[in-house]
Parts: sequence; structure tokens; C-alpha cells
Amino acid sequence: MKPSAEIQKYIETEIIPQYAKLGGHTGEHIDWVITRSLRFAEQAPGVNIDMVYIIAAYHDLGRLIDNETHNFESAKMMRKDEFLKAHFSAEEIETMAQAVEDHRASLGREPRSVYGKIVSTADRDNDFEKMLSRVYDYTKHIHPEMTEEQILEEARIHLREKYSTDGYATKTIYFDDPDFKGTLVKVEEATRDLETFSKVMREHNAKRNK
Repeated sequence: MKPSAEIQKYIETEIIPQYAKLGGHTGEHIDWVITRSLRFAEQAPGVNIDMVYIIAAYHDLGRLIDNETHNFESAKMMRKDEFLKAHFSAEEIETMAQAVEDHRASLGREPRSVYGKIVSTADRDNDFEKMLSRVYDYTKHIHPEMTEEQILEEARIHLREKYSTDGYATKTIYFDDPDFKGTLVKVEEATRDLETFSKVMREHNAKRNK
């Protein structure tokens, strides 16, 4: 299934380019979530593929305003979008906005619609190497006062809280996702104790710093 040419043109020319302002790998992440969302939509007969595409493209746009509340900021931007108002009903736009609000695993509640479940599942990282890089760099950035050992322990705890067997992200997978399941096994093995995780991170950092 593919989105309509008109919708795709709007998203590719007006929405996705805005992510360049955030820098880093944000644009790459959006493309990845879009691809996965369209794939999961095949497991949900009857969904509007244009809506799935728009939700996936819009879901992180609110980071331009505030990172912590970006899901709600993204939804506000969507509700004000004049192009969307011209092509979708008010009910459809509200469904999309709610899906964007609901996509974060940390909310601790089930998305209100199948659209929210699609983007929430698609937004789960299944690249173990990127996961390690992201958690290490983020922890080091927000805790410059920490020692290397403290950074590693903080990163390890975060990964376990999110991706272990009882982690909050593992409880919000609504579609079959073999790649993600394989990554969870790797996380479980790598984070079982600080000694193991430190070895994994040292090898990972050495490889990416070559």
C-alpha cells in the first residue's frame, strides 16, 4: 500500500524538510518510522493509508517546539494544518492528532485507535547498535558531571527500564515485529550486569570511533 501522490508530495516538500532544523539523524528516523508504519498497516485491514503516512511523518515534528512534550506539540501543529483541513474531515484529523499524542511508550496507556498503535509500534528502535550509541551519547550529554562508570550504569538502567522483559516499551508492541523481538534478546543479554554492559559498550564505542 502506498499513500496518494498528492499527500506524499505535500509531506515530502512541506513536512519532512522541517526535521533538518533538528539536526542529527532525525530525518533518517522519520523515514524509518514511515516505512515501518506502512508495513504494519498491512496487518490492519481497513485503515486509511494516507492517514497512516501522515501520522508517521508528523509524529516527532513537535520537537521543534519542546522535546519533552513533542507528541502534544506535534498534535497541535497537525490540528492547525490548512492542507490537512482541505483534504480530511475534522474527525479524521482528530484521529490522526490523537495517534500522534499516543505514540510514546512512556505514556503508560494504550493508544486510542489502531492508528496510534501503528505509529507507536513503528517508533520502537530495533537497531541494537544505534540503540547503544543513542543511550550512551544522551546520558553523557545530560550528565557531564558523571564518571564513565556512572554513565554506563545510568545507560544500562535506562535500557533495562525500557527494553527488558518487563520494560515499558516491550508492553506497547501491537503488531508482529520479529526484528524488534531479536533486538530485545540482545538488550537482555547485554544489560544483565554492569560488567557485561561495560564490555559491550567499550567494544561498541571503539568500533564506531575508528
